[in-house]
Amino acid sequence: MAHALVLICSPNGASSVSRKMLDSYLNRRKAKFPNETLTVRDLTLPENALPSLSGAFITAMFLAPETRTAEQVRDLELSDRLTTEFQSADTLIVATPIHNYTVPIPLKAWIDHVARPGVTFTYEGGVRRGLARARSAVFLLSSGGIYTSGPQAVEDFLAPYLRHMMVFFGIPDVTVLRAEGVAWDAPSAMALAEAQIAAAF
Repeated sequence: MAHALVLICSPNGASSVSRKMLDSYLNRRKAKFPNETLTVRDLTLPENALPSLSGAFITAMFLAPETRTAEQVRDLELSDRLTTEFQSADTLIVATPIHNYTVPIPLKAWIDHVARPGVTFTYEGGVRRGLARARSAVFLLSSGGIYTSGPQAVEDFLAPYLRHMMVFFGIPDVTVLRAEGVAWDAPSAMALAEAQIAAAF
């Protein structure tokens, strides 16, 4: 049975545009894939807060599992859970705003925790190969400005980064849907996002 991992990255609760996009997207997805199961992780909830990587974490990450001490195993427990969750998904779905032109802290922390050598990526003969089980990723992006055209197009650092990380993980099919210009005309931005979501199905 198909399974999707859903990440929520906006701290704005019910007023979040990316969350509204996610609700719309998941409703349509449920209609198309009624048997698909979901794991939803709201990265902005206190109980889901992810720590920055520590020196101890990085040391443990690069050790062979059988050589890690009990303390090093504990250092990786949270990352192991997140990575297992990621590797259980056929599709990754991420709803996120753009913060200061780039990745919100909760999403960057999640990426740092699941970018695990020998687990989600590897190097063979000096060539990088992604090991993610997921074959597709969908990003629902909200932004105050407009980054797909006009003078701010050169400031679109989030979408290219996310696309690159999917290549890094070996996920070949990446879709980016946007609500842009929210700061200027939120209703129009959401209407255009709804049109993109509808077209995706």
